[in-house]
Amino acid sequence: MNKMKKVFTAICLAVISVLFLMTYTIIAKELPVLVDVSELSEAYDGKRVAVMGWARSAETKRGRMGSNYVETKLGEEDNSVTVFSSFPPYNIVNSRVIVQGVYHHHGRYAGFLADHYIVAEALMKDWG
Repeated sequence: MNKMKKVFTAICLAVISVLFLMTYTIIAKELPVLVDVSELSEAYDGKRVAVMGWARSAETKRGRMGSNYVETKLGEEDNSVTVFSSFPPYNIVNSRVIVQGVYHHHGRYAGFLADHYIVAEALMKDWG
């Protein structure tokens, strides 16, 4: 009977440890920072951001390995950022949109070099 209690206690501790690690992982995920397009700089490199702005263009392109992606220009001529997404666009051109994703000051996307871009996790039309 004593051996059974030890096994039961060990199983309970293992379950509690797994639940703790899952909870910690969910809580530790970085929340996005709300940023204006004009404020994006190297200080936000690699951070999750949420950006609002006008979508000037949305173009489907093909990466070096053959996968499709959408390139959207967000903002005005002098203050703009490129948004890359792997999901198909809906009619967002000349509309105000909200983009959530990871900002990169310089890097690669789809096998190409890029500057000042966001890899989108979510992109939605601002209906307000």
